[in-house]
Amino acid sequence: MSFKHKKKYGQNFLTDQDEVLAKIMEVSGVSPEDEIIEIGPGEGALTGLLLEEAAKVTCIEIDTDLEKILRKKYGQNEKFNLVMGDVLDVNIGELINNNAKVVANIPYYITSPIINKIIDNRDKITEMYIMVQKEVAERVCADSGKERSVLTLAVEYYGEAEYLFTIPKAFFTPMPKVDSAFMSIKFYQDKRYESRITEEVFFKYVKAAFSNKRKNIVNNLATLGYSKDEVRAIIAQLNISENERAENLTIEEFIKLAEICENK
Repeated sequence: MSFKHKKKYGQNFLTDQDEVLAKIMEVSGVSPEDEIIEIGPGEGALTGLLLEEAAKVTCIEIDTDLEKILRKKYGQNEKFNLVMGDVLDVNIGELINNNAKVVANIPYYITSPIINKIIDNRDKITEMYIMVQKEVAERVCADSGKERSVLTLAVEYYGEAEYLFTIPKAFFTPMPKVDSAFMSIKFYQDKRYESRITEEVFFKYVKAAFSNKRKNIVNNLATLGYSKDEVRAIIAQLNISENERAENLTIEEFIKLAEICENK
């Protein structure tokens, strides 16, 4: 059955599959006890390998034209579960038990919403291994510098991100404009940051600090109602320069900054 790729779903399927898929399976460490969620399985190249290793594979696919292909290939496999729909609308928590993993080549045009959706289900999902645009992986995994963003800090707050390997754009059809990367996010089981500061307070300061990337942290934090002199005095306690930008602050510095501000 021939399949025509749909631009509206951001479909780019792997052509040089064997090498990349083998690497995906190697780094994601899928075991016979694992329950896997695959978002956007496409024609099921990765799905077949996941079914060989995992206890259960739940695929979430929006394109109804792919349903017949996937059911024909794997419908007889009792470990295979196909859910048709938009991943952003699907109740993932109802589909899985605890300690599930996400392993997927996700649609790039909704990368951030998908990451956020999986974060929201971290009570049941312990790890995610996803293929994204290279620049997105670099941004999420950046330790410091201009690549860092609110998304970087959002991921750091909940878990540990790692850039695993690069996939050249020539490995896909249709060929995208940019290279891809495979990365992981492993959620903290000890909730090391969540136990210290609430989401609401943490993101209040992170979002303010990044509100204008051209401005320094004093100007941006002043948008929360503090005078610039107050902000200067607060960051001086942390040995942060008043000319510093949000992208160069560590998560520890953000937490300490928020704690000082909240206890004023």
